[in-house]
Amino acid sequence: MKKEPLLNLLRSHFPVILFLIIYTLLIGWKLTAHPAPFYDWDEAIYAQVGREMVMHRSVIPLWQGANWLDKPPLAPLAYGVVETIAPLSPEISTRLFTLALSAVTLILAYVLYLRLSRDKIIALLTVIITGFVPIFVQRTQVLNVDIFLLLGWLGYLVFYEDFWPATVFLAVGVLSKSLLGFYPVGLLFLYYIFEHYYKKRSRKYTLSKLKPLLWQVLILAAWYLAMTAIFRGNFIKYHFFDSHFKRVTASIESHFGKRTFYLDLLFSQMGWILILTPVSLLFIVKKCLKTKNIGQLAFSLFFVPWFIFLNLTKTKIAWYLYPLFPQFAYLGISFLEFIKKNRPLYTVLIILIVVILFYQNIIKTPFFKGSYSGIESNIEMARYAASRCKQLEVLIDPDTRKTHAVLKSMNLLISTSEWWGNHPSIVYYSGRHVDFIYNPLSVASLAKNVPFLSCFVFYKGDSSSVPSVPSLSLLKDFGGLTLYQKNEL
Repeated sequence: MKKEPLLNLLRSHFPVILFLIIYTLLIGWKLTAHPAPFYDWDEAIYAQVGREMVMHRSVIPLWQGANWLDKPPLAPLAYGVVETIAPLSPEISTRLFTLALSAVTLILAYVLYLRLSRDKIIALLTVIITGFVPIFVQRTQVLNVDIFLLLGWLGYLVFYEDFWPATVFLAVGVLSKSLLGFYPVGLLFLYYIFEHYYKKRSRKYTLSKLKPLLWQVLILAAWYLAMTAIFRGNFIKYHFFDSHFKRVTASIESHFGKRTFYLDLLFSQMGWILILTPVSLLFIVKKCLKTKNIGQLAFSLFFVPWFIFLNLTKTKIAWYLYPLFPQFAYLGISFLEFIKKNRPLYTVLIILIVVILFYQNIIKTPFFKGSYSGIESNIEMARYAASRCKQLEVLIDPDTRKTHAVLKSMNLLISTSEWWGNHPSIVYYSGRHVDFIYNPLSVASLAKNVPFLSCFVFYKGDSSSVPSVPSLSLLKDFGGLTLYQKNEL
């Protein structure tokens, strides 16, 4: 008897279940059949930070032994645990873990937009469209923190009326993306305040809605208080000023873009679906005003304020748009809800949308064949150096040094900008301590002070200065990279 409801549930939502099974199997096959190294930057950083956290049993992110205070601990720690305990290679296990999180996120999107539309076809199309967006496809296959944020946001909205599940999902968002994780609770707070005045809700009713939100914020605020108590001003500077405030007010670390950057990116990612958005918006607003259902309107447009906020920020990064894809996928096809009575037209449009999606993503540009990384010279060098070098001194390439100098002069660097060099993957694949050098004039003095068997890495254009350092001898050339080792004189 207990199995029957679950069986009915599976039968009732079989189309979305079938899609997600095929979707995850295809991408999962690609990840396992064609494994690739972690790419720079994010993947290599999260893999290394997670590995160090597990190795040192730390709940504080670590990069080469130093406390990384910019970010919360959840995402790298999760990846570190997976790469440590999984029987597969880290490049496979951590990416399969990301794929699993993506599948859960799509399920939550289906549940949310099924509640709003009360139409399984619309909810299914929302999931399919989201799953085929190029940036979303890319993020299902690589280590990233954005999937944790979207999982937290959608999970919170699905369970917001159930205190503890909602708190868990809020924690996922906050402990992966910090203050941005509070977005859904902040929007709900504003909605209840608005509802209090618009619908003339009683003070008792409004407080009963706001109280759980405040408790959730206080529970998660404990992490900020603990970090501030431990690291004091450093945490405030690195975490709040560098990682949050400066990203809003300045185009830090070369993340430039014109004012319409996110709007242009949204159109390039979703294309024709966005053309239908004004039609859906018109129908949704008209329906909600007619029924005076402000809650329906608020939840239907819940992530639109995030898009508006992004367009006001100075730092332009493509994956900041990632949490918006389910929102605009829903807005792109929710007009179907309002033409259901015209069954022939409703059916024809659904078939047309499915055919277009199938053609664009399966025939024209197969979504599961894209590759996001490969074995490059820096990874070959790092693997070679792993068993031969005591530590690595990497002189950053001339172009990157020039860009770095310009950004530094414009105050567009943050405290950890020089931690990563131009290839953080060198740290992961060498397993050695790596110093990234931005001043070529310091090479000679470093060569005198580093331990015996330490190695230096030079890019083309800099290797001509090596003969002036007699203690260094050539080990091997890796295309555009040359590896030298310090020997006894």
